[in-house]
Amino acid sequence: MERMKRTAGALLLGLALLLGGCGGGEVRISAEIPVAYPVDYAPSITWLSFWKDADRYFVLGSIDFTDPDADTGTMTIVVSDSLGRVVARTVAGLDDYVGYTGGTVSFSIDYLTYPPGTYTFTIYLTDRYGNLSNPVYGTFPAW
Repeated sequence: MERMKRTAGALLLGLALLLGGCGGGEVRISAEIPVAYPVDYAPSITWLSFWKDADRYFVLGSIDFTDPDADTGTMTIVVSDSLGRVVARTVAGLDDYVGYTGGTVSFSIDYLTYPPGTYTFTIYLTDRYGNLSNPVYGTFPAW
């Protein structure tokens, strides 16, 4: 029993000397804490609506979208002719939608200078991290 008391005393003395050498008697404990990184979600287009204004040579429409992390950046519209050749590409900034988890965005396609034919357009969104939404498609005749 006496030997246990001496061993315990020596351990306490050693710990006190060790802690005393740490500077000001402070005890610092370091531990790894896992860091949670935010998940980055791509935007999603949930609805497409459009119509052709033949009098003014425009296709007018809107899309509804959701974006759980509210960082939608741009809307891209690509118009292709019946052979699949791109005849127009428009990229519109959506700065007014940053901070919103969803909304409705209007668009227009001016086809006044297009030769007669059938055209297909593709619309997709890109967020601030480069994630792409699902594409939506529409077709319209120009004559």
